Amino acid sequence: MGQSQLINTINLDATGQATLFAPVEFQADTKIMPVRTFDEKVASAVASIKAQVMLGRSLVQAYSGGKDSSVCLNLAITALRELKAEGVDVPTLHLVHADTKVENPVLTAYNTRQLKQIEKYSASSGLAIRAWIASPGLSGDYLVSMIGGRTVASFGANTKCQQSMKAEPLGKIKKEVRAFIAAEQGIKPKDVEMVSLIGTRFDESATRNRRMVERGESATEAVEVMADSGDLVLSPIAEWEAFDVFEYIGYVRSQLIECYDDFEELVQVYRDAGGGECMVNSWVRTQDNDKAPCSARTGCWTCTRVSRDKSAENMLSAEDGKFDWMRPLNDFRNYLAARHFDPSARCWLGRTVNTDTGTISIMPNSYSPEFTKSLLGMVLTIQVEEYIAASQLGVAPRFEVISLRQVLAIDLLWGRYGYQPPFTAVRMYQAVFEKGKRYRIPSLESIPKFSQKDITFRAEVPFCDAEYDAPFNGLRNIDWAAAGCEDTTITRAGNLVTRVNTGTEFDLDEEGVELFYEFDLEYALSRISLDGSPAAVVHYLIGLGTVQLYKGTESKWDRIMKVSNQLYRHGLQPILHDPHALVARLSKSDNVAHQPGQQELALA
Repeated sequence: MGQSQLINTINLDATGQATLFAPVEFQADTKIMPVRTFDEKVASAVASIKAQVMLGRSLVQAYSGGKDSSVCLNLAITALRELKAEGVDVPTLHLVHADTKVENPVLTAYNTRQLKQIEKYSASSGLAIRAWIASPGLSGDYLVSMIGGRTVASFGANTKCQQSMKAEPLGKIKKEVRAFIAAEQGIKPKDVEMVSLIGTRFDESATRNRRMVERGESATEAVEVMADSGDLVLSPIAEWEAFDVFEYIGYVRSQLIECYDDFEELVQVYRDAGGGECMVNSWVRTQDNDKAPCSARTGCWTCTRVSRDKSAENMLSAEDGKFDWMRPLNDFRNYLAARHFDPSARCWLGRTVNTDTGTISIMPNSYSPEFTKSLLGMVLTIQVEEYIAASQLGVAPRFEVISLRQVLAIDLLWGRYGYQPPFTAVRMYQAVFEKGKRYRIPSLESIPKFSQKDITFRAEVPFCDAEYDAPFNGLRNIDWAAAGCEDTTITRAGNLVTRVNTGTEFDLDEEGVELFYEFDLEYALSRISLDGSPAAVVHYLIGLGTVQLYKGTESKWDRIMKVSNQLYRHGLQPILHDPHALVARLSKSDNVAHQPGQQELALA
C-alpha cells in the first residue's frame, strides 16, 4: 500500500490536509529530508543497522513502547534476521527500556506485555534479544522525594523529574550493558564498541529537528552525540515522516512485514489515549497542540509540567468506563497541581545555614510537613482501595502507587528534615492498610487559584544558637554513645559522625524492610529513646542496618539534621508553612543567639 493510498484510507478532510501539508518556514539549522519512496526508506534503515553489525559493533535499542521506537526495534530485528540468513554471526540485541514507576498504568501494563512478547519472539526466531529495565532508585524516586519533603513537583521548564526518573537510570543501565558486553567479549568496558539505536525523527517538531541537527544525528552514520563520551548513536528513521511510520505499522498489521508483534495493541493504546480516534487522525488533529514537555507520548500520571493530562482524561472519558479505575490517580495529579503554588503548602525554612552569620533563608522550599502528610495519606488510600477493587474483580492490582519500602524511605526523609515524629509514615501505612483509615482528595472547587507570585516572599533571619553545633545535634546516635557502642568516623568535611552503611545509592534493603514490619515494628513504635526528635527514626533504621546512604553524603546528612534538630528544639515544625510566623519567631526569639557579624533581617 503506497502513501497516497494510506491518506485516502484515513479520510483526511481538507482542513487536515491543509494543516499537514502547509508550507513550513525552515531555519538555517533545520534538516530537510530528501525525497525517497517508503520502500527506499525501509531498505536504507535496515542497511544502516546491518552496517553497524558488520563494523563489529553491538546494538542497543532504546525502547519506549511508542510507535517510533516500536518500528525502530523491528527494523533492527529485521536487520539481524537478514544477516543471520546471510550466514553472519549476529550479536545480541540489547533492548533498554525506562520504567519511571509513575508511568500511566495502561502504558506500564502494555509495555510489560510487549517485553514478554519480544522475549517470546526472541525464542522462536533464534535471535538473542536481552531486555534491560532502567528504573530510578530511592534517590530518584519521584513520590518519595516529593512526599518526603526533598523536592517539589516539576512545573514548566523544570526537568528534574526527567533527569532523575529517566536520564540517570538509563545512563546507569547503559553502563551495565557495556560491562555485560565486555565480560562476554573478554575486553575492558571502555573498549566495547556499541551503538544505540533511537527512534527520533527530524519531522517530529521544529524543536526536535533543531536539537537533532545540533547533535549531528544521522540515519546512516553512527555519531558521537556528546563530545568525548564514546557513546555512538544511530537514528535509523530520522528522515522518515510520521506517515512513513503509520504506513510501516499498517504493513505489519496486514502481515506484509514480519514483526515481533502484530501491532494491534499498539494501535489500540494510541486510540484509547486519543479519545477513541484512530492514531493517524489523532496525530493530524494534535499537530498544532502543545507537546508533552518531556516528549513522552502519554506521560506519567503524576506529571504537572502540563496543564492537563489529556491522554488520561481521554481514557477516563471512554463511554464504556473501562478506565475509571485510573480516576483517583488523575484526581491526585490535579490536586497536586492546584496546590503547588499555595504558600501554605510549602516549607519556608531553608536547609543551608550561613556559617559566617548564623542566619538562614526564609524562602519557598519543598512541600510543608502537613501537606506532605496529607499527600501520603491520599496515595496510601488510592493504593489500598485499588487492592480491594482488584480483589473483588478477581484481577491483579492494575497499578502500584507506593510500597512499604517507599513509606519507610519517606519516614527517613521526614526524620532528616524534622517534619514528623519518628515512624509517622509507617503508622499511617498501618492505619490505612490494617485499620481502615482513609484520606480523601479535596474538591478542586474548594481550592483558590495560586500562581508563582504567591511564593515570592524572601527573608534572612537568625537561626543558630549555642546548641547548633553540639556533638549529638547531627548524624550522631546518642543512644549508642550512652551505651558505649557507637562506631564513629570522620567525614571529608572533618565532622565526627556515626558510621553508616554506604553504597552507590540511597537505599533500603527490601528484605530488611519486610522483616522490620513483621518483627520489629511494635517495639520501634513503643520504644523510649534519649533522642525523641524526628531524627531518631534515622538513627534507629541506620542501626538496624536496613538503610544505605549514598557514599560521601554523610556530611550532607549531618548538616541537614543539625538544621532539623534545631527547628525541633525551638518548636518551629508547626509554623514551617508560614513564612511570616517564622520571621517573627526567629528574629525575636530569645532562644536564638545573635551571632557576631550577623546580617540584619532583609526582605526581598
